[in-house]
Amino acid sequence: MKQGKIPKHLHFEEPSPHIDWDRLPVQVTSELTDWPSHPNRPPRAGVSAFGISGTNAHVVVEGYDSPDTTPVGSAQPVSLSVVDPPDEEEAFALRQTRLLPLSGKSDEALRDLTGRYLSWLDALASEDVDLLADMAWTAGVGRSHFDHRAGIVFQDVESLREKLQALSETGERPELRATTKIAFAYTGQGSQWIGMGKDLYESEPVVRAVLDRCDKVLREERNTSLLDAMFGQTGDLSDLPAIYAMESALAALWSSVGIQPSVVVGHGIGEIAAAQAAGVFSLEDGLRVALEWDTGNLEATLTDVTIASPSLVLVSSVTGGVEVLDAAYWRRQAQEPAAFDKCAKKLVNLGVNVLIEIGPNAVPGPIAGDANPPVVLSSLGDNGFIEAVAKAYEAGLSVSFPGLFAGETRRRISLPSYPFQRQHYWIQ
Repeated sequence: MKQGKIPKHLHFEEPSPHIDWDRLPVQVTSELTDWPSHPNRPPRAGVSAFGISGTNAHVVVEGYDSPDTTPVGSAQPVSLSVVDPPDEEEAFALRQTRLLPLSGKSDEALRDLTGRYLSWLDALASEDVDLLADMAWTAGVGRSHFDHRAGIVFQDVESLREKLQALSETGERPELRATTKIAFAYTGQGSQWIGMGKDLYESEPVVRAVLDRCDKVLREERNTSLLDAMFGQTGDLSDLPAIYAMESALAALWSSVGIQPSVVVGHGIGEIAAAQAAGVFSLEDGLRVALEWDTGNLEATLTDVTIASPSLVLVSSVTGGVEVLDAAYWRRQAQEPAAFDKCAKKLVNLGVNVLIEIGPNAVPGPIAGDANPPVVLSSLGDNGFIEAVAKAYEAGLSVSFPGLFAGETRRRISLPSYPFQRQHYWIQ
């Protein structure tokens, strides 16, 4: 099909006289034949297998476009997984970093697949970054994801080749642990810095949607811009609303790639963002509480906002337990110190085995001292959010890869096939 040729039928010499060949639209190819072209439909073929001991299988295959075109799928816009997406005409920066997910059913298969991608790179006619983005898209949404995994974070052909080469030379990788419960841990006040999240705001529609909503509240109620302060353009960066907004945006970004918590915990102002993730506060009401968290106006604010029951487990930073989250609790939460040890024990008892730190700066995992500590991931580590997603993928979490391409137009392309580890099953 790729060559546009139908091969000569094996061992065929004379057609059967019992078949009315003139009446049936059927032909046995007695010679190598050009594949007939039909402008209104792609090429199709049936492949049959009739084997020993009852094997009876049939596969229908369909070709792409025509034999003289590049083997790619049609362009596909990637939808935005946000409630209030930005304006369609709003411009976003091109994502500079990509994730190539590779997996196999064994370490040997993973290494063989890595070698195939290295050969694929060597055969590239150009170093088009858009083609590399299509490669990452195809590998994410068009391949199965097995237990032996590697997440390759890269910026260009050279960085991709370097990391693939390093992966091909590594020994056996640790076996995946079953990931049954994910917790989000939200950092507290003092973790902010000027310019935090600016790259995500410029390139990620989900982050922009959340931060724009928070900025709108501050403009309406305080006549000041949260974004201008966060990105160092004007005004002072108040840690409380900035941290709350950034953490809410990061939680939404994780959700866009299919990773959501079943448990949340927060330190200081981070517990307000944790409560928002649990559905206790709306995004706007949580911001209003964060604005007044350490002021004399907290009482009035708590009276004006809606406080709902949490939709998932929220571990109290005050008691380390699960509390009734009424106005009285939040007054107490703003005044009392955090009980880190109790929170750690509670997370252990809840069976948390993946801890994702949500906030501008990473903090030590609250259950790092446990005998069987969880995998700890930082949302904004040295290489940013996509590096954290790569580590989440390697840890065995199910990643929704379209979230890494929101707002883009991507197409599937021809990539290296899976390196099956061949075994013989001949009947002796």
